[in-house]
Amino acid sequence: MRRLCLRHLASSIALAAAFGFAPAAPAQGYPARPIRLIIDFPVGGPSDVLARTFAQKLTDALGQQVVSDNRPGASGALAYGLAAKAPADGYTLVWLSTPFPLNAALRGKLPYDTFADFTPISLVATYDNVLIVHAGVPAKSVQEFISYAKSKPGGLTYASSGSGSVQHLAMESFRRLAGFQAVHVPYAGSAPALLDLVAARVDGSITLPPAAMPHVKAGRLRVLAAGGAKRLSALPDIPTLTESGYPVIADGWGGIAGPRGVPTRIVQRIDGEIARAVKMRDVRDRIEAFGGEPVHAGPGEFAKFIRTQYDRWGPVIKQAGVKLGD
Repeated sequence: MRRLCLRHLASSIALAAAFGFAPAAPAQGYPARPIRLIIDFPVGGPSDVLARTFAQKLTDALGQQVVSDNRPGASGALAYGLAAKAPADGYTLVWLSTPFPLNAALRGKLPYDTFADFTPISLVATYDNVLIVHAGVPAKSVQEFISYAKSKPGGLTYASSGSGSVQHLAMESFRRLAGFQAVHVPYAGSAPALLDLVAARVDGSITLPPAAMPHVKAGRLRVLAAGGAKRLSALPDIPTLTESGYPVIADGWGGIAGPRGVPTRIVQRIDGEIARAVKMRDVRDRIEAFGGEPVHAGPGEFAKFIRTQYDRWGPVIKQAGVKLGD
């Protein structure tokens, strides 16, 4: 009878494993020391604010300090390269954001393999950009903006946070669809680009809404369209580019990964804690303050999402001949 019971138990475990129902092994002893979270952009931007939010939540949940380590440079490639070379023991994580898959198409050589050298863990947020102009531009709609652009000798000027940024690529996609000329003026980040837009040194931009909204309310800037798949809750009367007849999605995102080969039990532990954090009201408020939407996609979905982003923007980069440093 004992032998029969043991045989039945073994069969049950095997059957459960075959269908993916076997219980996950406990993360024995993890974490036993502080964890490093490498952040791909400087202090104060969306990557930094959101990464630090989740670092604190993981600290609370795991009982070990998650230390934020900002390593900006080369559109995030410096941070990603450091993370790729770290031991795959769960004690080094990295914040991935919009430029991560774009770098693979923009740069001829990277110190890592975008699709082989990382363990995606959790996508946590997406956030939409907006098409915006300074108050002196005589356009209050997307169609009026296009007409204005076509009427300007040499085309209008537009700012971006840098060559190869999603803001640059989105405007390039929009420009090509709408058939107007425009001169790209790249900046070292969104802040200086916005300053020159407010000063009317450039005509327009596609950018994140939070920093722009005070200027919109003051009448210095005007939002013409939202760049996401749906209207922004903060701007319900503003149509999307797609609604306006130009199917361009200008969105950003953020998530957490590790080096290639992080043990599955550790990935599951971290992903589970992040999934719980995404549902917390204070976390959702922080993401929504950036015009973002809290989401959760686990390891498999996150990996597919990264590939989809590369497949979407890679052809745009190639067709436009975009190169970093333009």
